[in-house]
Amino acid sequence: MKRAILMLSLISGLIFHVALANAGNPEREKCTCDTQKESEPINGAWVKNATACWSTEIKDRQWCDITVQSLEGSQTQAAIVIQLLDRKDDAAALNAKLQEQFQQFMSTAADASLPLDLNLARDVVPSLLKANEDLIMQCVNALQDKMSGKGGAVLEGEGGLKCSVGESSGWLRIEFRVGDVWLAYMIAPPSS
Repeated sequence: MKRAILMLSLISGLIFHVALANAGNPEREKCTCDTQKESEPINGAWVKNATACWSTEIKDRQWCDITVQSLEGSQTQAAIVIQLLDRKDDAAALNAKLQEQFQQFMSTAADASLPLDLNLARDVVPSLLKANEDLIMQCVNALQDKMSGKGGAVLEGEGGLKCSVGESSGWLRIEFRVGDVWLAYMIAPPSS
């Protein structure tokens, strides 16, 4: 009996260890904010069950905040990704969808005590989205390519806008510089 319990304990420990090893580390493009880009987030935050979010980061102060837009199991994230992909070849429609996501974030940011100049963000983010419409179309097309098994993408545009699709995770990440603050929109690919 003791031997069976010991074997069961060893097998459980091994399964747990293998599961942790295969889980992988959270990557920068997921719902994380880490002011010191390391292989693992060590100086920030990570929302493990989030599938769409906004992060506000002040790197000089090593400060960040994450606003969750959808959680695992929610249909919201899949609907947003489908809507982005449906608009991937229409710059104006894609811009409008991203503007809608930004406005949803701003409605919650107004209630929070974020060190983000909301008026500046209302000016900067829409203008960066408009100025980088072609780059964002490329990035959303890279999201679809990644869902088909191709590699990720890292693109940089006007005004410091950055757009990427994670090589291993497939997450879409769009970053905006708003004064001293970096604002990032992150969304997971739909579950397969």
